Amino acid sequence: MKLPFTIKVPDVGALFARLNPAKLLSKLKKGDADDDDTGEDDGDLFDGLGNLDQLDAEALEDAVADDGHEQDDDEPDVLDEVDGSHEPDFADLDAEDDVGEAADQAGSAGEDGGLVAEIMGDLEDFNLSDDFDGDDEDEDDEAAQKAKVKKLALFAGGGVVVAVVLGGVAWWLLGDGATTEMADQSASDAADKSGTVISLDSLPPLPSDLQPEPARTAQKPMPSGDRQPTDGGLAPPAGASTAMPPPADGGEEDTRTELQKLGLDVQMEPGVGVVIPASTPTSYTRLGSWPKAAGLVEAPLETLVQKSDEGLLPRIGEDGTTPFDAYRRPASQTAKDASQVAIIVTDLGLSRAATEAAIDTLPSEVTLSLDVYARGLDFWIKRAREAGHEVLLNLPSESADFPFSDPGPDALQSLAAPEENLAKLHAILGRTSGYFGVFSVYGSKFLTVEEQLSVVLEELKNRGLMYVDGGLQDSQGSRVAYKLGAKWASVDLNIDAVPGRSSVERQLVELEALAKKRVQAVARISSNPGSLEALAVWLRNLKGKGLQLVPVSALANKQLIR
Repeated sequence: MKLPFTIKVPDVGALFARLNPAKLLSKLKKGDADDDDTGEDDGDLFDGLGNLDQLDAEALEDAVADDGHEQDDDEPDVLDEVDGSHEPDFADLDAEDDVGEAADQAGSAGEDGGLVAEIMGDLEDFNLSDDFDGDDEDEDDEAAQKAKVKKLALFAGGGVVVAVVLGGVAWWLLGDGATTEMADQSASDAADKSGTVISLDSLPPLPSDLQPEPARTAQKPMPSGDRQPTDGGLAPPAGASTAMPPPADGGEEDTRTELQKLGLDVQMEPGVGVVIPASTPTSYTRLGSWPKAAGLVEAPLETLVQKSDEGLLPRIGEDGTTPFDAYRRPASQTAKDASQVAIIVTDLGLSRAATEAAIDTLPSEVTLSLDVYARGLDFWIKRAREAGHEVLLNLPSESADFPFSDPGPDALQSLAAPEENLAKLHAILGRTSGYFGVFSVYGSKFLTVEEQLSVVLEELKNRGLMYVDGGLQDSQGSRVAYKLGAKWASVDLNIDAVPGRSSVERQLVELEALAKKRVQAVARISSNPGSLEALAVWLRNLKGKGLQLVPVSALANKQLIR
């Protein structure tokens, strides 16, 4: 912090009156340089002034003689004797060069030698360039202003944070009350407009005799022989009642009765959620009908099952009969010069409408594949075999793009231990009986691991089952089955891999060309209404195309390894 500096102009004028301005300026400019260069002192700046005390006395006598009385040191005013045009100006002095200019201005100001020593002492300790430097003061002011702005910003930010916190606390404490008040106000406004408002919250509870019965919980899964299928593959909803009036005699009514016992026909109680299936029987009305064929033998055969904790597992009989031989559809006589085509309809069992349509409206030579996660597998296998269809059971395995292609919790894993995959395989095979083989689904990752496939296919061979590969790219299933000597077949074409009626029709035309080229061909198609409708139309014109429809079991071990 700079101390204030005050100079009386008369004293300064008297000082410069006693000095030699030219010599003073020369001393100020060269004094420092001489000291730095020579290291010697050039002497006192006031050496040429003579005896200052004597000069002061003479000046005092002259002043007394002129005024007629002795003048005090504080009375003389040099400014009265100095011409206004010579008044020194110190406002803009900021360097030693301005000292000479000030001395010239004060040269005619008169003499007052009594204050010379005092003024010179003050000048030695005074730095004009520091005291008259306006830039330092401006910098100090600017720094002070910035500090002030920073403090204001901090106070403002703190105020905003405090306001937000207080607002959140107030909303949390008063939110429920405010919401209730707003709801009451809305109800009041509605009452003003409509005249009457009924609040359900204010209604009294129903009498005990009018209270609905509590919803029943869904039944737990039952053993393999008593499972209850439902449309969509789900358990009956909570609160569902299966009680139905006793049906009249007749084949269709008997079927309805059996469906009711198994839980397929469900009556919903009020307030219970309704599951709407993706497809209904109306979706399949344009499939038409197909001549009924003789049913297959009743399954399962006691000699071909093995009791286990997972259920009834298939096995080879003591006489060498395999489930493949017992449960497949016998191949009809092959037409001369006709190429053979096998069709597998997949994704069955999850939808009642789709499963019934595939069983009742497609030729018996079409092979059906049931989803392993469907309920009522025993029922659907029985229905399919009664209509003459042989049945495969889906075998899910790990996909490469999981979870976009989700094979479900029972899928075989490529990194699992072989014992774990065998346990999963037994759990899948023990869910039902009457199928002649398994059909691989998903598996774009698992089916590329030959070591894992060898364990699974060896087990299928030992139990007398056929393996049908889904035809995925890079799948090693058919190759491994061929090496092990197991029954196998492989899908050559997925008809509705690209959905749409026109796409399905183009794929069917490609299937014709493929079958004629290879003599045998296997195709897969899903159970959605559009695909089955296009397939039904194509099958009706099959004989005129030089093709013969056969079950897929008839092509076991007849295809080329690709």
